[in-house]
Amino acid sequence: MKKFGFKSSKTKGRRRGKKDEDNPIIELESKVGCDKMDSFSIDKNRKIRQSKAYRRMEDKTQVFYSPRNCHARTRMTHTAEVASLAEEIARILGLNPYLSEAIALAHDMGHVPFGHLGERFLTNLVEGKFRHNTFTVIVSELIERDGRGLGLCYETLEGVYHHSGGWEDFDIENLPQEYLIVKLADKIAYTLADYNDALRAGITGQMKVFNRLGHNQRSRVNNVEEALVKESYEKGRVSFFDSETAEIFKEARRRMFEEVYFEADKEVNQELLWSGYSYIKENERFSEHDPNLVFALSTEKEIRLFNQLFHSKIMDSEIIEKTGIVEVLPCVEGLKVEDFSSFPFDKEDFEGY
Repeated sequence: MKKFGFKSSKTKGRRRGKKDEDNPIIELESKVGCDKMDSFSIDKNRKIRQSKAYRRMEDKTQVFYSPRNCHARTRMTHTAEVASLAEEIARILGLNPYLSEAIALAHDMGHVPFGHLGERFLTNLVEGKFRHNTFTVIVSELIERDGRGLGLCYETLEGVYHHSGGWEDFDIENLPQEYLIVKLADKIAYTLADYNDALRAGITGQMKVFNRLGHNQRSRVNNVEEALVKESYEKGRVSFFDSETAEIFKEARRRMFEEVYFEADKEVNQELLWSGYSYIKENERFSEHDPNLVFALSTEKEIRLFNQLFHSKIMDSEIIEKTGIVEVLPCVEGLKVEDFSSFPFDKEDFEGY
């Protein structure tokens, strides 16, 4: 399968003007005699991992909020699981592990507080549907680094954009297979881990369908990954459709959506979202900014703080000056969530190197 992997040298590059801005280390390559640094390795190590958006995922729930149990996944720990799985699958199949890991590390940086519940909350407030995959691209390229953007490679951004949604209709003929690897790794990671966390939270009991995938979390991940790799190797392209394990996994996902995720959403009081949002809308500190955008960029810790301040009728902005969201505000002036409904860049915006 190696010949079908995306070659880093073929990247369309970064947005114009972003070429060497953050990469002085490149100048040392010839002096120490090392190979040219891989563009996607630069994305993941020197850009994504060092961004504020990446760090803010630590304060965002994956599915189950638990201030007492540190073993419940956050958006950050979920991202780490996806990145590890995607990199490993790509390496085994001879595809590009650097591109796969870069996409995986960035794929949820645009997730709003309280996950898909928060996403639906915002969708009810804006024209059109709010999508975290699109918002991740916006955060990466229009908000990070004081509005200069991270300057990620085109393929990293496009892969992030395509990670969401089902995998049955993925355009395997025209898009790099690394995009599909991340899409599948994301679904494997959250389906199996969310079930593990649902058991921990007491929201569900044992489901026989998950026991058919393995007797514990580790064995399930191993067995699903093995089935994906085996099917992909036999077909000569990334595939997870035809095996018995693939069918069991699809049934497990269906059960999670029907029986678990709705119940998990009930744990977050809708009034908390509304009061946190109302505080943003009514506080003079945020008055020059789109409240939908401020909410989307906030962490759950910040929304809970805004909720408390709203009910205490405290509008003194001094209390919120030490929160992370105020560092982001200068970067979002004039931007609105509904201005972005699809991938916001043209290929011509990028230059290869």
